[in-house]
Amino acid sequence: MRDIWKAEWRLTIRQRSSYTFVFLWIFVLSLLFLLERNNPALTGYTNMTGTIANIVLYIVPLFMLVAGSFSIANEMENGQWSLLCTYPLPTIAYWVGKLCGQLTAQSAIFSLSFSLSLLVGTLLGSSLSLKWVLILYIFSISLIWFFLVIGLTIGSFSETRWQALILSVGVWFFLIMIWPTAVISVLSFVPYPMIAPLLKASLFCNPAELLRIVFVVQLDGGAVFGQSYDELISFMQTKALWVLFVGYMFIFSSIMLAFSVWKLERKKRQ
Repeated sequence: MRDIWKAEWRLTIRQRSSYTFVFLWIFVLSLLFLLERNNPALTGYTNMTGTIANIVLYIVPLFMLVAGSFSIANEMENGQWSLLCTYPLPTIAYWVGKLCGQLTAQSAIFSLSFSLSLLVGTLLGSSLSLKWVLILYIFSISLIWFFLVIGLTIGSFSETRWQALILSVGVWFFLIMIWPTAVISVLSFVPYPMIAPLLKASLFCNPAELLRIVFVVQLDGGAVFGQSYDELISFMQTKALWVLFVGYMFIFSSIMLAFSVWKLERKKRQ
């Protein structure tokens, strides 16, 4: 697993496309921070805060889905996976090594661009709250984790990079772009008393939606979700939230790992 981790880390860091991501984030975040430089400090949930969170929510999942799926699909396509199958390498170790290598590299790339954009914004007069910066950073790193996990699962089910790309874009479009519409459409067929419980349960089916709500609540903007979310928002304002969040992260990743290992083992036997 350690060798897979190191190989994935080196391969990702050496790719020129990785540094395109750095420049993209520096440009986007610096621009948003500069737009707010004449306003009070970014401390709570404001229009600008929501804009920054939405941009992160749109870009990070797509990049991570493509990066994660290509990580495995590329080896399927060029025959390297068949070569690896001849070694005594457990499938779980292979998948976890891929995840750790991608997570390390992508987190380092984002952290570099995020810190540089904060430096640019601060030097040019933006007033940034430490709490706001930390919450936005944790929100972004969590998105990187969840969507790398999903991306690696997509790669496990793909035979070529083209197939991985199509599946990645499809999953991104469903989970990010049309998720609220899809949930509302499905809930329109259930009895009214069941709508609120099912609406809350649906949050755990989409990590992006759950992270978005946690981000807003931590910035004291929970009132925007309405009365039906009052109990959930009250819970999210307690320290128990982080215990639940870590548990959710572990369970979600374990489920994705189980599906991926099952598919990869089938490919080995074929």
